[in-house]
Amino acid sequence: MPTEITAIYTFIKTAAELKELIRYQGQFYWKDYPSQARYESVADHSWRLALMAVLIAPKLSQPVNLERMLKMALIHDLPEILVGDASPMGTDGTGKDTHAFNEQKRAEKAAKEHAAAKKLFSALPSPLGDELFALWQEAEAQETFEAKVLKTLDKMEANIQVLRYREGNVFAAHKEFMQTYGLRGNDVDPATEALAQEIAREIDEKFVEFTK
Repeated sequence: MPTEITAIYTFIKTAAELKELIRYQGQFYWKDYPSQARYESVADHSWRLALMAVLIAPKLSQPVNLERMLKMALIHDLPEILVGDASPMGTDGTGKDTHAFNEQKRAEKAAKEHAAAKKLFSALPSPLGDELFALWQEAEAQETFEAKVLKTLDKMEANIQVLRYREGNVFAAHKEFMQTYGLRGNDVDPATEALAQEIAREIDEKFVEFTK
């Protein structure tokens, strides 16, 4: 038991690095927007994704295993500690040269994150590490209803954060990206589709094209 607790404690300290991994700063479009006083961390994003899962679960058209969804939400980005948070917008803001819309880049990213996840979770005692690695793989495979719901909520959360930062004052191309990649897969359930419609409406209502 002491050895297992030591391993868990070490993992907790490693996971804290997600609190230091910053999103948005320096990415395409964002390099031209006025700087934020504080950019959110990946851990901030994971926390709100978990909250969104809690709130949407009772509204879904079929029962879900909320405990499994919450675990997936909290661990889904942990491999980024080792491989970084890859921007889906890429070098020109379209995502054509990233995992967002390029299948080869998506496969390369998936392979790197798989290796990172295996390394991270193998540091935990069994069966805990095995369970979390399997849940991470489930989230990536996108074969279960819970994983599909979580994936579209993951993208919606980013849109909500962009709205908070920019209040609709974005490049027209950025708005298009938010409404394509950022709302992709929302038709997995009527409840997620309704939430996506709320977000899309706010994006449209608040949009004022940003100019340098």
